[in-house]
Amino acid sequence: MIRFGIIGSGIMGEKHAQAYFQSEKATLIATCDINLQRAMDIGRRYGAESFYTDYRDMLERSDIDAVAVATPDFAHKDPVIASLEAGKDVIVEKPLATTIEDADEIVNAVKRTGRKLMVNYANRMRPQHRTVKNMILNGEVGRPKHAYAKLSNTLYVPTRMLSWSGRSSPTWFLLSHMVDMIRWFFDAEAKRVYASKTEGLLRSKGIDTHDTLTAIVEYSNGATACFETSWILPESSPNIVDHRIEIIGTKGYVKIDQFEQGLQAYTEKASFPSCSPIDLDYKVVGWWFNSVDYFIHCLEEDVNPRPDVEDGRAVTYTILAMLESAEKHEPINL
Repeated sequence: MIRFGIIGSGIMGEKHAQAYFQSEKATLIATCDINLQRAMDIGRRYGAESFYTDYRDMLERSDIDAVAVATPDFAHKDPVIASLEAGKDVIVEKPLATTIEDADEIVNAVKRTGRKLMVNYANRMRPQHRTVKNMILNGEVGRPKHAYAKLSNTLYVPTRMLSWSGRSSPTWFLLSHMVDMIRWFFDAEAKRVYASKTEGLLRSKGIDTHDTLTAIVEYSNGATACFETSWILPESSPNIVDHRIEIIGTKGYVKIDQFEQGLQAYTEKASFPSCSPIDLDYKVVGWWFNSVDYFIHCLEEDVNPRPDVEDGRAVTYTILAMLESAEKHEPINL
């Protein structure tokens, strides 16, 4: 039984709590948040008996084996390194870090402590994505030549869902998923990036970040990819997420559209209900929960999980190159 503590009891922190509560191989020991009431509400709902506002106090417990770090994008480094140095294995929400310095410090901490760390790029666990990855490995698509990857949100996310959106961006919050996915599909490193962004709408609403970003990336295997992200889709959109991937290979073409999941519904408002996660009454299943289950499995079997800290650092470096390119209006070599 893997005993967990959670740092950050917001939206993703609660999902982690639910995952450990329903797992037969894990249990939730403690929750931590700068808002004690929030830590207590989430912890009690999912079986924890101890609650903290200072994660350093929680990390002193010897009955915690692993920690989920579910703090905002920019606030990963300190709790991740403290958890590793306290002898805990770590699952951290994406992205690993938002600066080169933070990413490098975390990589060094993993090497220094010998603990396991997984960056929760859970989209790798979507059935459609696993199928495409296997098609590439089996040679059905041939050698990947080009990819198109889009992940956008409606205005609801930066204006109402996230209290800290001004300290993040659609590029960090969303596009990091797609950068990880294409790197995983291609099994290649980004070598050259050119990006452009637009801004103004979110800043007019008091949110200090850009509205959209588009990037072209060249990879070490000779392939290219075009990335798009936005935080300004209208709230009248049928879903808060627009998520699409296309891959062109020398022998085939694949297309993934998360809207097209075999179910569309039109009631008072058009909607495309997600077929995952699914509430089975006794537990919730789906790609995100499968990712956490995989991390628990790796700890039980003493297997190094993926995406690991090096995968996380590679994505961080690529995102930073995109943002630098968009600022300088010139290509950036990695």
